[in-house]
Amino acid sequence: MKCPQVVEGSSRILLLQGPVGPFFKELQGRLRSHGWDAQHVTFNAGDRFFANRKEVVRFSGTLDEWETWLRFELTQKPPEAIILFGSNRPAHQIARRIAKLFDVDVISLEEGYLRSGYLSCEWGGNNHHSPLTHWEVTCPPICYTPGVAPAVEAQRSSFPKMSCWGAVYYLVRDLASKVSDEHLFHKPRERVLSLAWSWGVHMLRRVIARATEFPIRRFLNRKRNYILVPLQVSSDSQLQLAARGWSTTRLIDASLKALLVSGKNQHIVFKLHPLERQSAAIKRLILQKAKQFRLDRRRISILHSGRMGDLTQKASGMLVINSTSAFSALHHDIPIMVLGEAVFRHDDVVTLGETEADIEAFFSLRHARSQIFVNAFMSELKVQSLIPGDFYASKGRKVAFAGIIGKLQQRQHLRCSPQKVSG
Repeated sequence: MKCPQVVEGSSRILLLQGPVGPFFKELQGRLRSHGWDAQHVTFNAGDRFFANRKEVVRFSGTLDEWETWLRFELTQKPPEAIILFGSNRPAHQIARRIAKLFDVDVISLEEGYLRSGYLSCEWGGNNHHSPLTHWEVTCPPICYTPGVAPAVEAQRSSFPKMSCWGAVYYLVRDLASKVSDEHLFHKPRERVLSLAWSWGVHMLRRVIARATEFPIRRFLNRKRNYILVPLQVSSDSQLQLAARGWSTTRLIDASLKALLVSGKNQHIVFKLHPLERQSAAIKRLILQKAKQFRLDRRRISILHSGRMGDLTQKASGMLVINSTSAFSALHHDIPIMVLGEAVFRHDDVVTLGETEADIEAFFSLRHARSQIFVNAFMSELKVQSLIPGDFYASKGRKVAFAGIIGKLQQRQHLRCSPQKVSG
């Protein structure tokens, strides 16, 4: 097989709906400057607002029509790779399935498993679709040697930029998209005024919480023996598709029942997700359940504010469905129970949970997994699944482009190599 030149214009890349902001617009330009014929497919007015004016396909239609179009496209002009953001978006689930049938590589991008400074960049999919869900320890602990992980610089939080671009994206999407575009919305349309109001109220609550919750954070900083339960956004696709029957409501109920039968000195901390606009309702639910079970209110803390790393460091255990907060616990050598499907759901790395009885057992007795195995997994994660960079900060985007292009070039060389090499 003759190897195609890496810096030639004959190779084609298809970009499907990136993160909010100019990331995919700039990535398209960077790919073209390296010789790829990069084409961007947009699905609504929000996508088009942040896209280039040239080399853009404006698709509008149903999921069935999208599948028909993509099959025809891959038959007529098969790309070397498809790059997409969010492997669980409806249009992207179809794209990954069709690409597999046509033997087309897919690079799936997502917010980084480790933050900040990293992006998830994996072949095939992220989270429960990640290639690392099949990870196994391949040798005895004594023979383990860490791989070469990508270097990363300290990064300022890009949350303000993401929030601004997200507000612009969804405002434009909801006001300027065609009715036929709605078939491929990965988040439902909301009325502009109600959306702005709910986000405004939510952000105000977070600002107030930073001040009012200071005594609770100071108390927890001294206590050091609580179970930390990070809650996920209710609309998170990981909760919808990979929770193994678990939900936020069921997790709260099971956690409080486990607290009821555990030692009287056991304390539980529910950490509300910073993007959860229903946080007030969730807090009321926790308090109602605690009252129903006649639990001492002093054994329960509910936080809007606080850094996950600080809270995890002082915890004696963490309980998650499939939140990436688990990586903070792995970093701090804290015992973790995982209930849902996740890239880190491996018995050598975490405690696997299935039922409410498993949670009760975890509250009574828990231990962290061997640090040797955890380090082996984390090293493999950094080498295979992460690249340095950021979707929203200008400097971080440039670093990320280099990582994505490096993956594409590496895969080109591997495809042309006479020996089959994994990864």
